[in-house]
Amino acid sequence: MYKPNGHRLLAPLTTLALAGLFACSGGGKKPDPPPPPPPQPTFATSLSYTNPGGSGYRLLRSSESTAGKLILELRGPSSETGRGVTFGIQADTTKVSFVKVGASDTEMAQNGNVFQLGSEPQIFKAVQDGNALRVSMAQKGQGNAASLDGVLARVAVQLGTGVAANTAVTLSATPDAQMLPANGNAVPITAIAVGTLVAQ
Repeated sequence: MYKPNGHRLLAPLTTLALAGLFACSGGGKKPDPPPPPPPQPTFATSLSYTNPGGSGYRLLRSSESTAGKLILELRGPSSETGRGVTFGIQADTTKVSFVKVGASDTEMAQNGNVFQLGSEPQIFKAVQDGNALRVSMAQKGQGNAASLDGVLARVAVQLGTGVAANTAVTLSATPDAQMLPANGNAVPITAIAVGTLVAQ
């Protein structure tokens, strides 16, 4: 009497079951699509400076500034006279750098239109000290004070590379500023108003 082989019957059934499973599943799960690339950072291409208010000592934007180079003018109060000034400007040097106002300048600052420094050697020096630029200038002799209602000095900062757009840049005056009166020793300047600087 013939007895069917159980293994021979199961083999075709198993093959049919697997075929049906793959047919229903579409041949296996499709891989997930790759994630989109991260957005490219937008870097700043210009410096935007908002002038401070008030009529005392203050740093104002010069009309000679360019998109990437900000020239700042230190202006004094019309109520005072003097023959010299010493001041310092601090900046975030990871985002901007101090540069010469004019390419051919010998100092890192320029005299304005108030002090008459006279012939060489002049009492005028601008030196970078870490993240600060320190400037000193004075007219020779005593008793020849000028009205401080004008541009005392000019300094400049240049936008760095790789700075994210719409980034605030720290800019401030050092607390050791002084004014040299017509006679006698230098007197402290209470404050120099500084505006806001943004890399755009």
